[in-house]
Amino acid sequence: MESIDNAALMHERRRTIRIRRSALLKTNLDDIDRPAIKVAEIRDEWRQSFALVYKEYLEQGYIKQAHPSKLSYTVYNFLPSTCVFIFKSYLSVISTLTQIFDSPEFGLPMDILYHDELNTLRDQGRIVTELSALATPKEARWCNLMVYLCKTMFEYSKLSKVNDICIMVNPKHVRFYKAIFLFEDFGEEKYYETVGAPAVALRINYDSIEGKLNQAYGDLDFETNLYAFFCKVNSTMEEIEGDNICPTKRKPMDYEDFLYFLNIRKEIFHELNALQIASLQYHYPDIKTHINNLTPTP
Repeated sequence: MESIDNAALMHERRRTIRIRRSALLKTNLDDIDRPAIKVAEIRDEWRQSFALVYKEYLEQGYIKQAHPSKLSYTVYNFLPSTCVFIFKSYLSVISTLTQIFDSPEFGLPMDILYHDELNTLRDQGRIVTELSALATPKEARWCNLMVYLCKTMFEYSKLSKVNDICIMVNPKHVRFYKAIFLFEDFGEEKYYETVGAPAVALRINYDSIEGKLNQAYGDLDFETNLYAFFCKVNSTMEEIEGDNICPTKRKPMDYEDFLYFLNIRKEIFHELNALQIASLQYHYPDIKTHINNLTPTP
């Protein structure tokens, strides 16, 4: 009797997940004006993305102190390897997702809570990235735009030979990321002071994710099959094959754009150490005077 109950429970759980998954790919792009997915590369695209993240995070209570700029970004956005993926309706950014690549000077944002866990991956020589700044306004969430951005991020990760995709999420979102995108536990729940909320670390082992997607979705109909969508359908991003899309070949922001965002949120640079400032000087040699005016942390 117990085994029957367990089987019924498992069937119901799979049915629930399938019902939720079934809506993920139902997106009518005809209702979006000239839809396009790309990596932000000009000031207006970055500014719209940062504004969208600020608005959504403020509404969710993840921004503890309002900022007059109404823009949310970090020093990682100045690193050439960081990718800000955007979904556009003509000229308007309506969804965004940022992928940050690990570096010796800056590490990853989640090092603040999960440094030891990340080091276990680094010690194996793995290429580790972190997802952050996911934002879609309420009025556009019916479009499932984030699924399209995630597909693009998966494609980009493959081109970039990524081994691990990590993320910190509020515990209330853990089930969604694990059930839909097959993230796995990576770090226990901790309190994240920066956003004033608890966080849980999750991870995708990219080396094995295609097989896991196939196992989870391979026998489903096409409209509910994220394996086919992520791994078989043609690219969703305009310039995915371009040389400038790879982290090692991407150019830093133009000097004027860097200076524009630097001046809006100078506090970002207050806690940087000498190695981090030197790294930024390497990418932006024309702003040496501005960097030298900041006092590096020993």
